[in-house]
Amino acid sequence: MKANELEEFSAKELDRLSREREDAIKAKGGLPYLGSLPVGESKLILQPKIPTDNPDRDGRPRKQFVVKKVQDGEDFAWTVNIKSPLYRDLLGFLVKAPIMLRVIRTGEGRTETRYTVKAA
Repeated sequence: MKANELEEFSAKELDRLSREREDAIKAKGGLPYLGSLPVGESKLILQPKIPTDNPDRDGRPRKQFVVKKVQDGEDFAWTVNIKSPLYRDLLGFLVKAPIMLRVIRTGEGRTETRYTVKAA
């Protein structure tokens, strides 16, 4: 193979991988995922939109809420397990949306993390 062909192939593959990665980090509807909140308090604005189904990779049911970060005002998709207490809390606040929330995260890791949500 010629060096030119290798460069062309490599560039095309890197471009394809980049596009796939961008698609993977965006939720249904094109919003970027919120990601993990830091331990401590975060402020989010819950948007007045009906949560949509967004099951995880293992097929466990989740709902996707739309929130804004107070710092930058960009919309994010926040996926929440429908069996968690957080889901019930967010449903209670959804009728008052748009509403600023104080989300307090305690613990680290999948089994220790807990969220407390209060109106700000």
